[in-house]
Amino acid sequence: MADPTAPRSVRSGATRGQDGRRHGDPRLSAYLVGGFGALIAAVATGHHELAALGAPFLALAAAGLVDGGPARVVGTVTVRADRVIEDDLIEGEARVDWDGEAEVDVMLTGWRGVAPVDPAPAIGWSLPAGRGPVTLPFRLRARSWGVHDLGTLWVRVRTPGALVVRERKLASAPSVRVLPAPLRLDRLLKPAEPRAVAGMHLSRSRGPGTDFAELRPYQPGDRLRDLSWATSARLGEPWVTVHHPERTGTVLLLLDAFFWNERRSAEGLARAARAAWAVASVHLRAQDRVGLLAQGRTAAWLPPQGGRRARWLLLDELLSVGGAAEDRWRRRWRDARVMVPADALIVGVTSLGSHTFLRDLLRYRRTGHTTVALVIDTSDLLLDPADRVDAAARRIRLAQRDAERHALDRGGVPTALVTTSEGAGAAISALRRRMRRLHASRAAAAPR
Repeated sequence: MADPTAPRSVRSGATRGQDGRRHGDPRLSAYLVGGFGALIAAVATGHHELAALGAPFLALAAAGLVDGGPARVVGTVTVRADRVIEDDLIEGEARVDWDGEAEVDVMLTGWRGVAPVDPAPAIGWSLPAGRGPVTLPFRLRARSWGVHDLGTLWVRVRTPGALVVRERKLASAPSVRVLPAPLRLDRLLKPAEPRAVAGMHLSRSRGPGTDFAELRPYQPGDRLRDLSWATSARLGEPWVTVHHPERTGTVLLLLDAFFWNERRSAEGLARAARAAWAVASVHLRAQDRVGLLAQGRTAAWLPPQGGRRARWLLLDELLSVGGAAEDRWRRRWRDARVMVPADALIVGVTSLGSHTFLRDLLRYRRTGHTTVALVIDTSDLLLDPADRVDAAARRIRLAQRDAERHALDRGGVPTALVTTSEGAGAAISALRRRMRRLHASRAAAAPR
């Protein structure tokens, strides 16, 4: 499978320009008011010279109503790459062609997840009278992760001197997949039970698996499926094949996709996605199986699997969640039965915005799964307090976050705070230390 971040062939959207709607130039109203006003004044006062004064205005209005623009207008929108990383520049161009000579205004509207760089603050051009075609380059900056539509290309055309403007929808711009910005981690999380979490290392213990360990005589309790029929037939007694356990670990990422229809909530979810991708990428490089379960207004479920294909499937699921975060009308539900492996390490990634998500984390811990939580710090996204009431509300929100973290810790779910300054690497190291202390205290309390 190809690397999704590599440049691809140009994508474009194009439709033949429709008639659209027509509206008058502001000068048309002025000419009509001036002309008819002079005629009414001439009739009312009996001064016929006033009618001669208004005649030029009516003539200009009549001449301006003759033609509202060229009959044929077509356009396309293209981008050089349809997959980029957060904060990358997206380069593209709009191409418009029309018949004859006309004045043309071009506008790209309705884009999401990007910010205009050139032209700015809006993506629009006002072209003097001339002939087509014209090519108009533009640059956008990928603002947030997800699958985003770049909007629609609209034009307003009129022939020189005309007072009627024809507005048309020309083309739908292509969509762009914005991948989360990478975060570097140099440590893996360890589960509570001893197992081989690093896929490149072989465990010394024996158990179910695919790697051969030894042949030995049959003992009561051995599985019949482990019998070596060739060896048993040759030696005249039952022998079994013993294997090393699987060398891969299983990590399930629980992403808290609960958010409001606000920019601050979307940014908090973007930070959570970057932290989840940082954990997933380092475990996938260690040949572990990684799955994703997003819970909230939008849902995503990816069973744990490994390899390069799992990497791109996980990115695709994260992008789908990001697109729903940016577009409040987009909901994505997937009806699938979630099967969590018994040996899975549960890593919750949350901004502590949903009580349901916290209950799910505690439920996984009570069912025997090793469960940890990365808490995304979104305190910098809160509005600056305008008065004492806002300041008190801010303190209450931060105290509520600390209380929820304490509730998770008491339930056996270690937590660590992911800040914008230190990133996910420091939080992973803190989680490893807390998990070591937790395992040591459980081992000391266990009956001998």
